[in-house]
Amino acid sequence: MRTITNIIAALLLTTSAAEARTPVKPVTPTTKPAAKPAAKPAVQPPKLVPLPDTEEAAQLRRAFRFAFPIYEMMRTRSVQLGAARGFGLPNAVNFILPRLKLADAAAREVTTPNNDTLYGSVWLDLAAGPVIIDMPALPGRYNSAALMGVNTDVTSIIGTRTGSKGGRYAYVGPGYTGPTPDGAELVRATSNDAWLLIRVLVNGEEDLAAAGAAIGGYKVSLPDGRAAAVPAIQTVPVAPDAQTFLAVVNEALARSASSAALIARANGFAAQGLTTKWESLTPETRALWTSAMPALRAELKVGLGAIGDVVDGWSYPKLAIGEYGEDDDLRSYVALGGLGALPRLEAMYLSARVDAAGEALTGDKAYTVHLPPGLPVGAFWSLTMYQIEADGRLFFVPNELSRYAIGDRSPQLRSNRDGSYDIFIQTGKPSGERVVNWLPAPKGKFSLVFRGYLPRAPLLDSSFRLPAVAVTERIE
Repeated sequence: MRTITNIIAALLLTTSAAEARTPVKPVTPTTKPAAKPAAKPAVQPPKLVPLPDTEEAAQLRRAFRFAFPIYEMMRTRSVQLGAARGFGLPNAVNFILPRLKLADAAAREVTTPNNDTLYGSVWLDLAAGPVIIDMPALPGRYNSAALMGVNTDVTSIIGTRTGSKGGRYAYVGPGYTGPTPDGAELVRATSNDAWLLIRVLVNGEEDLAAAGAAIGGYKVSLPDGRAAAVPAIQTVPVAPDAQTFLAVVNEALARSASSAALIARANGFAAQGLTTKWESLTPETRALWTSAMPALRAELKVGLGAIGDVVDGWSYPKLAIGEYGEDDDLRSYVALGGLGALPRLEAMYLSARVDAAGEALTGDKAYTVHLPPGLPVGAFWSLTMYQIEADGRLFFVPNELSRYAIGDRSPQLRSNRDGSYDIFIQTGKPSGERVVNWLPAPKGKFSLVFRGYLPRAPLLDSSFRLPAVAVTERIE
């Protein structure tokens, strides 16, 4: 058995890809400030042309929404493996790429990151046979290792929910027919390219080293004689043209040709370019793809709050999240706004973009989020602030306290006498003791996400509801 070490990989997700490639500029003293260049006229974004109301356009939309989550998986894979190459690992597939610090405002690899757990990211290539993952026993600390196929379905979660007992697991692709490696439990993925995303809870800054050691307890190994992973397309842009989009998706489909269910669904869109070469499409189909791409992407920017059941401004996730079946609309919205989301039984994500009056949340106002006592979660909860990017993705907001979330592990968080919490949301730092309950907001529009891990029955059956976000006086 050849063991893959992750000593170098431990650095990869600790520093974001942006940090790794941004040089430090030297400071040159000057006697007088340089003249400011003349302001350039603002560049207006191109006007979006909506899709025509035709059956051809509707079928193209269905094809796009089937394909978009696959593209986002391969794009995220490309970003993280690209960062690994920058640290001297030319092919970090079947490696653990750990983030050994909590995600912050510089973390831009995956949309909607949490500020509660460390991550370990393993991009699996299962075409050549099993990949062995040895997992540590972590009693008393939330942990999960979630397996996602290339279409983003979560098909296995091992960790706290399964007893935190650790063990050896052999991950195999959909077409694997060989023996189960000695001492391992077989876990079958739905595609040859898969993502194993590990989460380990951090109980405050003083716990960071111990949580990092827990991440280090996950080990990857390959059977002797196993062929090396086959590289995929390396450059996968955020906003591709139609031909690039289809090329990336079709390569991913070809790499998982043994996944009968995936390929059968893709073949249903052959006339739209899935499993079909770009050059083989009709000129009309190529032209429709080219003109429709901006509108197809823009349609997904409604945010997670618009695709669940909305009560008092909070959106509650649909039952199918993480296990989408043929709901490609939901799958696509989540791929843009929350790639890697867990199924409801593991975590509930409640999001808000509007206040009690239905007005958009913005840094121009101050708000209070009231969290009732006895929140129905079995592991932990947090309330996280996100800035809404132009492309619809959500990332943290830089602020003077480097505070991106408040949760049950926040130091000095003050509760009310009944055990409830009032979280103050505004751009400016409040004075006095209320700063401990302050969640900094950006100047523009933002989104709040409440996470409840291992939700209990009242969250799952919707009998528990969060109060609406209330507009309040700014605390000076």
